[in-house]
Amino acid sequence: MTSQEALDLFNKIYEDTYAEITRYVVLNVANISDVSDIVQNIYVGVYKSILKNKEINKAYIWGIVKKKIKDYYRFFYKFHLNTVYKEDMDLIESKDLKLDLSLKYDINLVWKYLKKKNVIIAKIFYLYYMEEMKIREIADLLNLTESNVKHYIYRTLEELNKYIER
Repeated sequence: MTSQEALDLFNKIYEDTYAEITRYVVLNVANISDVSDIVQNIYVGVYKSILKNKEINKAYIWGIVKKKIKDYYRFFYKFHLNTVYKEDMDLIESKDLKLDLSLKYDINLVWKYLKKKNVIIAKIFYLYYMEEMKIREIADLLNLTESNVKHYIYRTLEELNKYIER
């Protein structure tokens, strides 16, 4: 397989699987800040497999996904238990959260606040603002009602407004 054929195959796999894999990782990772790193590691593994001329199918890709998540938890518990995480702003710094507040927001402050909240709120915000999923899709994915998802978003936005004004 030529390098161009490998790249074409990788791009097709990436386009076909990115949304589904990212959502799976969001649902299965304890710290939302680690999502982009894990997804990146998954696709590095896929690309390396393509270069080794392995037969790539959906089951093989999901095997890589599950292995990378297990690796994450192994690393998480071994090195990061009870430690402070380095702020990973790459997840949200490029996205305007559209909080409808009069002040210009300090994204770092918003992200710190979200990380202190229940993990389900961070996941909802990630899926809603970063993955641009609809409320109905988020509700289905997280086994919540649409009204619960809306409630989490709007209540948290109100809390953020008060938090930032302080």
